Amino acid sequence: MNNKVFISHGDIILDKIYDGNLNLLKEDGGGCNWNDLYNLAYMGEKCYAFGSAGNDREGTIALNSLNKVGINTEYVTIENKETNIMNIIIPNDVLKDNTIIHSWYSPITNSYTMNFSNNLPTTIPDELKDKEIYIILDKFLPINLTFLKNISNKKVCLDVGHIRFFEHFTKQYLINFFKEANYMQLNDSVSPLLLERLQVKNFVELYNLLNLDLLVVTKGKKGAVFVFKENEQIVEIEKSPTVVVDIVDSSGAGDAFFSCFVREYAYSNKIDSDFLDKTFELANSASREVLSQIGSRRI
Repeated sequence: MNNKVFISHGDIILDKIYDGNLNLLKEDGGGCNWNDLYNLAYMGEKCYAFGSAGNDREGTIALNSLNKVGINTEYVTIENKETNIMNIIIPNDVLKDNTIIHSWYSPITNSYTMNFSNNLPTTIPDELKDKEIYIILDKFLPINLTFLKNISNKKVCLDVGHIRFFEHFTKQYLINFFKEANYMQLNDSVSPLLLERLQVKNFVELYNLLNLDLLVVTKGKKGAVFVFKENEQIVEIEKSPTVVVDIVDSSGAGDAFFSCFVREYAYSNKIDSDFLDKTFELANSASREVLSQIGSRRI
């Protein structure tokens, strides 16, 4: 019997996607960790959301987007606040990896659209305590750390995608948090900043410092770098995709990639070159699917 469950923790987020003329194209659930959880549920995994949403239209849309793929949202608290909104602007011209704007401010009203909760859950229900738990986090607040430390029998998978989620923390706090991780994914935008903050010279030093099972650094169309241990030796390899597609919206490509790797990691007995070859192809296929559509989730 499959005893694995995948969970995430934090504020529920709604994506509002605009074109270059600020016409609203789409509203859907967003947030890297929730996109990751959505994708895992889409692939048939049992998933739970622990967090907070506002008692507004945006919160309803975002929660419905999780429910529709079977994610259990019973442990999301509905608060008297506005749901967090990520504003995404897709330029009208030819897209490159870094041309899409992600903002915490509405492009229509210029108002701040993030309202982080101080009331996130810090424990899980008894029904999950005998499960093999995979925790997915993209934020590194003390309450996130408290939550994961209260869970036993776990693997921690961190999706480190934005500098704003770690730039205000001290080096030692980040090391203490990141040492909880088993699997970590960075992108090439944040990786040099994180190396600088933690005062390590390269990815192998980072892998060693945190004692990870697997470190992945994504590089957009250029592929990814992987650091892992094979035959007791630390290996760093780089892989490039054989198929590249035109970008419609790059917002969820890294999340699709991460989700595939987390799933394969959960079901693999070891991480080696064969594991990477197989999983890299699966992850790139999922990323191409998301890149070819508007929105950050597989549909």
